[in-house]
Amino acid sequence: MNPRPSLALIINTFDQPDYLARVLTAVSRQPEPPGEVLLADDGSGEETRRVFADWSGRQRLRTRHLWQKNEGFRRARILNLAIAAATSEYVVFLDGDTLPHPQMVADHRALAQPGVFVQGHRALVEQSAAAWFGLGELSADRRRALWRGQLRGLKNAWRWPLPWSGYPTHWRGIRGCNLAVWREDLLRVNGYNEDFTGWGREDSELAVRLMNSGLRRRDLRGRALCYHLWHPPASRARLADNDSRLAQAIQQAQSRCEHGVDQHL
Repeated sequence: MNPRPSLALIINTFDQPDYLARVLTAVSRQPEPPGEVLLADDGSGEETRRVFADWSGRQRLRTRHLWQKNEGFRRARILNLAIAAATSEYVVFLDGDTLPHPQMVADHRALAQPGVFVQGHRALVEQSAAAWFGLGELSADRRRALWRGQLRGLKNAWRWPLPWSGYPTHWRGIRGCNLAVWREDLLRVNGYNEDFTGWGREDSELAVRLMNSGLRRRDLRGRALCYHLWHPPASRARLADNDSRLAQAIQQAQSRCEHGVDQHL
């Protein structure tokens, strides 16, 4: 059995302090906590800073708040700042509107393999349930959401007796929420491509470069679960440009980007 790696949880957020508070509460409930939690903050206001500072002050693990000025959707850059600041061997990315299952960190740590990055999955909490999901215990909130028809992706809502894994060779289905990658592998491909601005495809393009560098993608079911809270969709105004960048990475078999994490190390 491989020794369990040190693990950094990187949570990205932008002006969702109520959701972030619930995510951080769920992190506190992990029986096997991460070694460090880094908040990748894409320009939030004072309330987000206060929520994270209050939570951090009660923890016995390393925490850090990485913040950049709000100049539009620059998720790739703020995640690179967090990758650069991380000290752990293994990095798990989580969105600030997505609650981790109590066993999520332990599952990712136990299933980490050299030469592999892991895509976990999520259940979707619909709009009316998002107002209260995560304020109570998971089992009760999950049951209430199910009864009210407010929970989608049910196969991702409960841990299975045994996990199932596939090993796709394509980028489809990649989401930066619940993505686990060895930090040394992230550094080798130069992290996120900061040419991506606006919503969409920055995670997919990272996965393409990871696979082009020789890594295998593990698609995981039944373990490392999380619960995405509904919110209005982000603007897709830059999606066509980002699709073009993704297509270029595929066509040119790129394994490293030019504008990446190395400028923050």
